Amino acid sequence: MSLYILSLAAPISAWAEESEDEWNNNVELGAVKTNGNTQTLTLNSAAKLVHNGKVLRSTITGSANNATNNNATTAEKYAASLQEDWKITEADYLFVRLGFESDRFAGFRRRYSETIGYGRDLIKTDHFSWNIELGGGLRQSQFTDRSKKNEAIARSASNMSWDISESAKLTQDLSTEGGKSGWASKSVTGLQHKLNSSLSSKISLKLDHNSKVPAGTKKLDIETAITLVVNF
Repeated sequence: MSLYILSLAAPISAWAEESEDEWNNNVELGAVKTNGNTQTLTLNSAAKLVHNGKVLRSTITGSANNATNNNATTAEKYAASLQEDWKITEADYLFVRLGFESDRFAGFRRRYSETIGYGRDLIKTDHFSWNIELGGGLRQSQFTDRSKKNEAIARSASNMSWDISESAKLTQDLSTEGGKSGWASKSVTGLQHKLNSSLSSKISLKLDHNSKVPAGTKKLDIETAITLVVNF
């Protein structure tokens, strides 16, 4: 954990040297509750903070998902990441990424990853952007049966954003990383509608696939959510 704490402080000196600061941050919140014959409660929250300087781009993300059915927990996921991108050309960059995940219903209590690699902006215009990343590193997992696994992993990712109109935006984020103990793949498709300068509504479809899970556990989780997005 000390590695993760120190890494959060590392970008501060680089930010101070940047002559131009550009922040793009948002927080998502969503909740659904039902009463009657069944009592269910689903809570979704996510945050993304991006600092884009001339040389360094820093991205911090976090998310939490919790669902209960008749007061019994049926889903509980937490994730966080920090990524530093060093721009070497207008389109190319090198990255270092630290990740954390927890999903006991998928078979692991904690999973840390440290990856480095290369990224490229394939398309970057005022209304459309698309980039890809390739890299590798290490992953440490603690499973629900108390066993542990440390291994080398490979990682790839793709991120797309399209401003369909002045008020509508479509996003598509894909990622997969893994090694001998399994692959974790994610797909998040979102359609965002701007309500005003700081508020938007968002409909998203998330597919979360783990290639190796405990017996009786499904490999694919599908989540559809409607959230309120606050931009600042």
